[in-house]
Amino acid sequence: MNKKRILFISIFGIVVLCVGLFYWHIQRQANYAKTRELFAPIYEYSGRLTPEEQKRFSEFTDSIMNVEPSVAKKYVLPKREMLQLEAHSMALHRDNPELLFIGHGPLPSGTDVDPYIRHFSIRALIPKTKLAYLPTDSRKSIISHLETLEKRLTKNSVEVYIQEVRDMPLRPRQKLPPMHFGVASAPQTVGGGWVLEADGLVLPEGAKRGVIQITDHYGNEYAVDLDDPTDAGTTEDTTELYTKIDQIFEQLIDAELQRLATLNKADRSAEIENLFLSE
Repeated sequence: MNKKRILFISIFGIVVLCVGLFYWHIQRQANYAKTRELFAPIYEYSGRLTPEEQKRFSEFTDSIMNVEPSVAKKYVLPKREMLQLEAHSMALHRDNPELLFIGHGPLPSGTDVDPYIRHFSIRALIPKTKLAYLPTDSRKSIISHLETLEKRLTKNSVEVYIQEVRDMPLRPRQKLPPMHFGVASAPQTVGGGWVLEADGLVLPEGAKRGVIQITDHYGNEYAVDLDDPTDAGTTEDTTELYTKIDQIFEQLIDAELQRLATLNKADRSAEIENLFLSE
């Protein structure tokens, strides 16, 4: 094969590659444009929504989630835009925790939405931190602290639920309280072993109510002995934990993240640790 032929083939290959890359870039930009148009209505919702706005938003997001996987994979965005969308959506759920339940009927009576508010606070801060123009080690440090807060929040919520279980009245086939945030699985009823006597159902002397197993979202298991009078209580004060999460959510705004980026490494690390000091 002579040199001219080799040169021709090389140039032809480069031209084909360039055309292919150009076409791929055009197609990708077209897909980005379609996806931006699809998700644009989400940014029309912010802050505390009215019940009607919540309903419309829920219907819109449900319609997106019901798209066939083969179609959904065509709708992509650049990484930073996906993080912006995630941060906005999580902040919206923080202000409207009812959105989590809308597709499943009315909000169950007595549902405590406070832990959900703090959960979405943390989930909004994580993508916001990833978007910040901070050194990698600083971003990782903040995210690690936020994930630790999420675990504390889960543990606290499960412990509150366990205390409610312990405080249940002594009845046959007693239904457990509705599951809280953080509880992944728990039995529906407890209280076997009752017998029918002349004056009704009674629990024989010496009979045990038993031990129930509760599992949290992280797979941690809790054995709750209903016959143990010990009141374990919660590991940390719920109000103080919520206040801490609220404080961090209010403080880690864009301006604060930008300010942290201007500090030297030592000062930035110290301020990040001070922000999460109560951990």
